[in-house]
Amino acid sequence: MSNADIQAKKISSKYILILILCVISVIAVLIITTPQKKPVLREIPPTQVSLQAIEQRTIQPIEQVSGHLQPVRNSALNFELAGQVQTRHVEPGDRVNAGQLLIALQDGDQQDALSEAQAQLSQEQKAVERDRRVLKLVSENRQLQAREVARLELLGQKSLASTSLRDSASQLLLQQQREEEQLKYSVETSQSRLALKRAALRRAERNLARTTLLAPYAGVVNAVHVDAGDYVTPNKEALELLQLDQLDLIIDVNGATAAMLALRQQVSVRTGDEQRHGEIIALQTSPDIETFTHAVRIRLDGDGLQTGTQATAALKLNALPNALLVPVAAILHHNDERFIFIAEAGAETGTGTLRRVPVNLIVRQGQQQVVSGEIHAGERVVARDVAFLTDGQSVVHD
Repeated sequence: MSNADIQAKKISSKYILILILCVISVIAVLIITTPQKKPVLREIPPTQVSLQAIEQRTIQPIEQVSGHLQPVRNSALNFELAGQVQTRHVEPGDRVNAGQLLIALQDGDQQDALSEAQAQLSQEQKAVERDRRVLKLVSENRQLQAREVARLELLGQKSLASTSLRDSASQLLLQQQREEEQLKYSVETSQSRLALKRAALRRAERNLARTTLLAPYAGVVNAVHVDAGDYVTPNKEALELLQLDQLDLIIDVNGATAAMLALRQQVSVRTGDEQRHGEIIALQTSPDIETFTHAVRIRLDGDGLQTGTQATAALKLNALPNALLVPVAAILHHNDERFIFIAEAGAETGTGTLRRVPVNLIVRQGQQQVVSGEIHAGERVVARDVAFLTDGQSVVHD
């Protein structure tokens, strides 16, 4: 390569470098001098809401509460003493009357104990009668002997009776007095001994009665757990008995509802397609510590009904004068608080802002809720879709 070519190549590289630097400079100038775009703030369009006026009127709240029917009484019967089953007289499903024999144990030992107690009482009664007769004779003899001793003492003073004769008479008198005191004690304590014998007899009679298991009330046998030949103990359940002439509907209500109920209040109960009348017979005053609800027991006629059937009670609560009602869907539930949104201003133009107001829930009436708070009748409340609304939000409405 000649010197001229080398020289030309160096000049070409120099121009290329200068060209690159010029391009970079132009780009930098363009970047620096390009005007910055300012952000444009767009106003969020108002939310479309549906409003409804707060209604004020007197209402008679009726709360529907469901539960299941249960027997008035469900008794697990067992024997009060141990023994072997002799006979079984009922089967599950049998209807029994009060006092009817259900199961019987072998009663030989109890029969013997009763006979023994009767004999001991009869023996004690005769012994008491004997002691009373003997006490009367001993008392008469003691009186005669006392007069004899007095006579001998008088004769001894006149030296007409020996000392040994007087001593023998006095000794005999002392023996008769001791015998009289013993008989007096026996007669005086005779009533206590007779009471013990009578108590033993009654205990034997009760033990004999305990060998039979009788129905405490009219009902239906639900289960029998023993059979003839089985050995039972007092802590072993022998039979289950249900009383089904009446049934109980047990429901749970909140404190506000419980405060409006009363004992003996008549309640309408629906079972399937049938309407019946019931009566509140029990109302729990203090709420359950876990559920904070009050148990209510409603009793109704059990004719034609089965236990376990679902039933719904219509609880008629106290009338609420001048109650304020809003749609149920208008209530916002946030933690433990309840709110509604009231639209303010712009009623004529169809626009306005929302005011969030805390309320207290009184009672639900169908699709409406009775509430209380800093609200007034006629104010327009957002009727639905309140989950994403905020205080002060702009809205449009129809």
